[in-house]
Amino acid sequence: MKFFFLSFLLCAMEVNSQSIVTSDGIPSLQEAYREYFTLGVAVSMNHLMSLPESAMIKKHFGSITAENFMKPAMLMKKDGAFNYEWADRIVAFARVNGLKMRGHTLVWHNQTPTWFFTNDAGEPLDSTALYERLEMYMREVMTHFKDAVYCWDVVNEALADEPGELFRKDSPWFRACNEAYIAKAFQIARKINPDVKLFYNDYNLTQPLKREKAWKLLKRLKDEGVPVDGVGMQGHWSMDEISREDIQTSIDLFYSLGLDIQITELDLTVYTTYHGEGARQQAKETREFTPELAEKQAKTYKMIFETFRANKGKISAVTFWGLADNYTWLHNFPVRGRMDYPLLFGRDLSPKPAFWSIVRY
Repeated sequence: MKFFFLSFLLCAMEVNSQSIVTSDGIPSLQEAYREYFTLGVAVSMNHLMSLPESAMIKKHFGSITAENFMKPAMLMKKDGAFNYEWADRIVAFARVNGLKMRGHTLVWHNQTPTWFFTNDAGEPLDSTALYERLEMYMREVMTHFKDAVYCWDVVNEALADEPGELFRKDSPWFRACNEAYIAKAFQIARKINPDVKLFYNDYNLTQPLKREKAWKLLKRLKDEGVPVDGVGMQGHWSMDEISREDIQTSIDLFYSLGLDIQITELDLTVYTTYHGEGARQQAKETREFTPELAEKQAKTYKMIFETFRANKGKISAVTFWGLADNYTWLHNFPVRGRMDYPLLFGRDLSPKPAFWSIVRY
C-alpha cells in the first residue's frame, strides 16, 4: 500500500507546468486548472475551524459553496427572523481569502421547513400566498448576500426520476403552483439582482432520461424568455457507471441552448449510483479502499477531467462536494454504517492517487 501511494507521489514531478508546487511538494489544483475553469469546494464550519483543512481550501480552490448554511432551513426561522451567523462566517472566509462564493440554494423541496408552505393554521398555502412568501424570502436572502455571491442555484432538483413524469410532483412547490414556480423563481431572482448569474441545478444529468428532461425544461424556459443563465450538473457520479460519452453528450446538449455549464457537486462514489432507484438497490457490503480501488478511482477521475479540459470555454466552474474523505455526506448514505471514499484527499488529508491523476496532464 505504501509503495503504491509513493509511486503516485513521485510522479508529482511531472505535473502540468502551470501548477504551483509548494514546499510540501503538492501542487495547487486551482493553479493547475486556472486556464480552464474555476475549481471550487463545498465547505462546512468544521472545515473552516480546522487549520489544516482551511489551509487546503485556500491553496487548492478558487471558490467555495456553503454545503448547508445557505439553504432555507438554515436561514429562516418560523417567526420570520433570519439567522445568518454561520453563512456569514463562510462568506467572510471567502472574502478574506479572495475566493468566489456560490449561492446554494434558493428553491428546493428538501431542506425547506414544512411550515414554509403552510399558514398559521397549518393549512397549505395557495400559489398566490406561496409566491408572496417566496419573494419575501428571496429578496431578504439575495439582498443580504448581494455583494458576496456571484451566482445562485435558484431552483434545485425539480425534475422527476420516474419515466413518463417530467416534474417532481411530490414537491410542495409543485403541489401548490404546478411547474410555474420554476419560471417564477428565476423571474423574481432577476428582478432582485440583475447582475448575479442564475442556475438550474440537478443530478443525473449525464443519464439519458434525466438529461432529456432537463433539456426540455431549459429549452422551454429559454424560449419563454425566463432568465436562466446556466445549468448546474451535479457530479454525484459512480466510478462504475460514469462515461466520457455521457458527460460529453450532456455538455453538448446544454451548451447548444447557450447556457453556462458548471459541475456543481462533484464526488465519485466507489459504490453504485444512489439517486432514484439506485438508492433502493444498493448492496450492503462495505468496500475496503484497496490500492486496486484507488487506482480505478484515479483512472475514472482522470477521464472525467480530460473531458472537462476538452470543453474549455463551455464549463466555467467545477466544484467538489467536499474536501476530503474524512468528511463526506456519503458516509452512512444511502447505507447506514457504510463509509465512502469519493474525494481527492484521504481521511488523513493526504492526496490520493485520484489527485495526482488530474494534475498530471
